[in-house]
Amino acid sequence: MTTVLPPSDPGGLSRLPAALLAGGIAIAANTALLALADRAGLVTAHGGLLRLLQLVAGRAAAAAGLAGPWNGLLLPATSGAVFKVGFHLAVGLVMALVYGFAAEPALAGRPWAKGLLCAVAVWFLNALIVLPAIGEGLAGSRHLEAAGMIGFAAIHTAFFLILAPLYARLRGTPRPA
Repeated sequence: MTTVLPPSDPGGLSRLPAALLAGGIAIAANTALLALADRAGLVTAHGGLLRLLQLVAGRAAAAAGLAGPWNGLLLPATSGAVFKVGFHLAVGLVMALVYGFAAEPALAGRPWAKGLLCAVAVWFLNALIVLPAIGEGLAGSRHLEAAGMIGFAAIHTAFFLILAPLYARLRGTPRPA
């Protein structure tokens, strides 16, 4: 038997609110798990995308003759703890929107499998492109121990394993009984 809420059920949310709500919950859990890892002394690779964007923006500012304003005002503004947390939350919501509008409709299978596939794809982008581009090496191997790499992968995967099933439930997607 396969119905909880049919896709046409008026109780199911449209893509945008479902993605934002599921993404908000998933990124809150992800943020809490990263904080727990930090408190336990487990160094993980979080913050890599922001560092990459800061590096690219700094180079662009220098090329445009704006190194002074970048180094004196903008770089410090994007380096504070509040900005970093806000950026992390925003990236989580953007990933949830990409999942809801692009990945989820394109992928076949159960929500957890879709989430796992997305987790692996995004982790590989981070491990093979983002972290090496900021000097951290493959998967952060230049500065992280194996436990940190594994911990980051697990926490990152938890985001998608929360996001995908919750998104499906909020959308009213039928699921096996």
